[in-house]
Amino acid sequence: MKIQGSFFRSKVAQRIFFLFVLCALIPIFTLFFISYTQVSTQLKNQNVRRLQNSAKAHGMSIYERFLFLESNMQLIFSNGIRQADFKKKLTKYFDAIALINSSGKVDALLGKIDIPSHDIMDKASNIKNGITKIFFENGSQDNTPAKVYMLMKNISDNQNSEVLIGKININHLWGIGEDNMLPPLTDLGVVDQYRKVLISSFPVSNDVMQKMTMKAKRDNIRSFSYKDSGNTYFISYWPMFMQSRFDAPTLTVILRNNSSDALASLSKFKKTFPLIILLTVWIILLFSIQQIRKSLIPLERIKEGTLRVAKQNFKEKVIVTSNDEFEEVANSFNIMSHQISRQFDALTTRSEIDRTILSSLTSIKIINTALKRMFLFFSCDSISINLVVEKKTNTLHSYFSNDIKIRKPQEEFFDISSKGYEKLSQQPVHILINREKDKTDLLFLPEMQKGKLFLILPLIFDGILKGTIVLGYLKEDPLSDSELKHARQIADQVMVALSNASLLEDLEKLNLGALEALARAVDAKSAWTAGHTERVTNLTLEIAKVMGLPLKEIEILRRAAYLHDIGKIGIPVAILDKPGKLTDEEFTIIKDHPSIGAKILEPIKAYEDIIPIVEQHHEKFDGKGYPHGLSGEDITLGARIMAVADVYDAVVSDRPYRNGWIHEKAVKMITENAGTHFDPKVVNAFLAVI
Repeated sequence: MKIQGSFFRSKVAQRIFFLFVLCALIPIFTLFFISYTQVSTQLKNQNVRRLQNSAKAHGMSIYERFLFLESNMQLIFSNGIRQADFKKKLTKYFDAIALINSSGKVDALLGKIDIPSHDIMDKASNIKNGITKIFFENGSQDNTPAKVYMLMKNISDNQNSEVLIGKININHLWGIGEDNMLPPLTDLGVVDQYRKVLISSFPVSNDVMQKMTMKAKRDNIRSFSYKDSGNTYFISYWPMFMQSRFDAPTLTVILRNNSSDALASLSKFKKTFPLIILLTVWIILLFSIQQIRKSLIPLERIKEGTLRVAKQNFKEKVIVTSNDEFEEVANSFNIMSHQISRQFDALTTRSEIDRTILSSLTSIKIINTALKRMFLFFSCDSISINLVVEKKTNTLHSYFSNDIKIRKPQEEFFDISSKGYEKLSQQPVHILINREKDKTDLLFLPEMQKGKLFLILPLIFDGILKGTIVLGYLKEDPLSDSELKHARQIADQVMVALSNASLLEDLEKLNLGALEALARAVDAKSAWTAGHTERVTNLTLEIAKVMGLPLKEIEILRRAAYLHDIGKIGIPVAILDKPGKLTDEEFTIIKDHPSIGAKILEPIKAYEDIIPIVEQHHEKFDGKGYPHGLSGEDITLGARIMAVADVYDAVVSDRPYRNGWIHEKAVKMITENAGTHFDPKVVNAFLAVI
């Protein structure tokens, strides 16, 4: 079955298809919704945690840098900055370093400090001993980073008059530029406790500052999202409590990333997951169609098989190789079809025998038909019909065949013992014997019939054994009950057919005997015509056979020949046996005997086909015959044939008024009268017979 438009016209296909798709799509789309929701939430939470951890880590790294810078400035107090490699190293961390004494003199150690010395001294006056001061200058609203200074007193100087100030490299401090330590696609912002923006790569608006303040008051989660210019951003911040070590305001490190960048994998998930769903749907559709096709093809084949059975086509099997219940159903269907086929074959065989009974009057035709039909129906290797010879009950006349291609069966006579005859008579159903095992029962079989296993079906009529039908098989497998039942039924039918044929043959013999008796009665009326009818009949039939007449017409001609002179019953014996020449009046009486014969036979309906022959057998081919003066082919062919045979026997036989002619003279006379008295074609056939 092809998956075309007709596929969806099947209600079963529609039901299975929509049920299959519905059961598959509902879980898939449910899974898609749940998966998308959970993945989106998970990715957002992961981004927030990652950003929060990054803010904390970045804040801690900034604090560590402050500690590192402080330790380096303390080294300057201890060792100075005379070593070139140490100075070179400091250039990475400080833009400028200066030492200021109590008189305000500035000793530039590295770079140039851009703050007046008296301002520096004012700030230094507020420093507690041992505490480093960090302050920020020039933070403006135009996103210019604030300058970061580290200020400490020389704690080794008792006078506490020297102050060391360093302008910190903000790229190194904040971890940007070449020293970038920020996560990819992340913006940095640092503000102090007074909401002063020290550095920021994005605008830190009042809205952001307010949310940070509100979140700090409400919970400990230092993350939130907000929208700016149509984009959604995630922010995480981490406050650094500087007073634990430094004289500095509290700093807050802010990290921000764009949600589209942070959730880029979610965006890919949005694009790829629907494609995966679509691919899954297509796979489901194809798989469902394939499964439906796998289911519907066996159904379609079984349906086709039922249609073939409806058309009495039982030979073609339903082939299904699905290895499931459909295959079992197909096998059961084939078994059922085979059984129905056997039933129909049995009916056909019995019908064939019935038709033979109705159309045939001979036993041999019934035997030939039964041999052929039973050979084919039972698929045997040999078959025989064995009839008990009349008046010889221990002798069977066997008609057998070992090859269905041989049209005429072989014939054989064989004897059975009285014990075998008695056993067959007492078993009206069947006998199964094995040629190799049941040696004593071999007397039931023709020796020429091949096979190992034989099914013997006795033919019993009116309690008398009339014969047997024997089916031979080279196999030794037992026959099924169905085969045995069919065999018995057909055997009974054959028995009835043969019995009817025998009755018809007996009736035909009786009929022919009656005809022959009538003919002899006619011949017995005159001593001169004794045996005339039989001789004319024989010669007439010989001529008819040479001319190729059908058997049915020959049988009609046989009856007509026996009765052709029955009209002479109405002719006086004195005229029939008159030794001299007949007078015209006497000859006129003689010419009436064909018409008299026709009138005698007219009441008998079975003889209506022979009346024209009896009435016309004295007509002449040239039209000068009697009683009606018919000519040519207006005369019945049988009458034309009989005319030649009748005249020949009449002229060669003795009559009261003359002696019989010699054969040659009679043949010459008939030959000379071809075309006038006789039909030339009949004369030619007569000459072939003579």
